[in-house]
Amino acid sequence: VLPLLERAKHGIEFFDMFAQAMERWQHVKSSQGLARFGAFCEFLGELAQCKDYRLLSNAQIQSVDNDAQLDQINAILSRITNNLTDPLSAATLAEELGMNESRFSRFFRRATGNTFTDFVNHVRINRACQFLMESDRQITSIAYDVGFNNIANFNRRFLDIKGMTPREFRRQVASRFGVK
Repeated sequence: VLPLLERAKHGIEFFDMFAQAMERWQHVKSSQGLARFGAFCEFLGELAQCKDYRLLSNAQIQSVDNDAQLDQINAILSRITNNLTDPLSAATLAEELGMNESRFSRFFRRATGNTFTDFVNHVRINRACQFLMESDRQITSIAYDVGFNNIANFNRRFLDIKGMTPREFRRQVASRFGVK
């Protein structure tokens, strides 16, 4: 489990584990006390055994002389995740950091392993998945709430990232786990 926790510092995306992870997570949530802790440890053990994953950050910004850069990237990531509906652009953030756009793009990709746009889209789609699992709100409303102002673009990005439409995702969650 320790190597998993070390990798988790950089963010991990697991592939082809959705159903198994949801089932395990439901077991953790329904347990209490020491049994909950045990279920959680078993869940971590299964994740640690998974070989089909990718790190979300290549973590190249680590040396002591890069504390300022680490602070910058943390501020950027917080801004993205806490303000999904804001019209964020690489150009705007680059200007705020005193960088030109191409330097910002290289900086961001080196720090996260993703382009700025891909990262924002992944964060938005993951938040949409959370809303789809936890509510029965309309998909259009969810799309706007996570920062997409065009439903066709939302559906395209969702399909690209999750391999299914938002409606199919919701149906799959509901049929497998009885979630709203």
